[in-house]
Amino acid sequence: MKQSKKWFVLFVVPMLSIFLLVVIIPMLMGIYYSFTDWDGIRSKGWVGLKNYIQIFAGDKYFLKSFFFTLKFAIVSVITINLLGFCLALLVTRGIERSNMLRSIFFIPNLIGGLILGFIWQFIFINGFNYILYDGYLYFSFGKHT
Repeated sequence: MKQSKKWFVLFVVPMLSIFLLVVIIPMLMGIYYSFTDWDGIRSKGWVGLKNYIQIFAGDKYFLKSFFFTLKFAIVSVITINLLGFCLALLVTRGIERSNMLRSIFFIPNLIGGLILGFIWQFIFINGFNYILYDGYLYFSFGKHT
């Protein structure tokens, strides 16, 4: 085996196994359970196409719900893409204050990391160690320092 194929296998096999475990196996289990009388905890037996016949023939709300979900998905995808396109045009055009608009749109991306930095800073300063020690004493021995 060539050296490049060894690296390919080394990098691809772990990701494929995770993908198999997280995506493919649950999908196949879902397909299997759709043909059984599964109550969410255990399968009570094989029913075949009975579940599908019951949904398409006997459930009056299924088609209504399905078409509502389809309409919602189409409208939301179109609306979100149009809004994103308009905002991108607004930011990239050579208009006044475009740098300010770029900053306003980018700030939410920074907030999570900023808050996380403050939390870790609080954890690693010496004052927090006393809080931990006091909590340890309180829960272990029932007394405060």
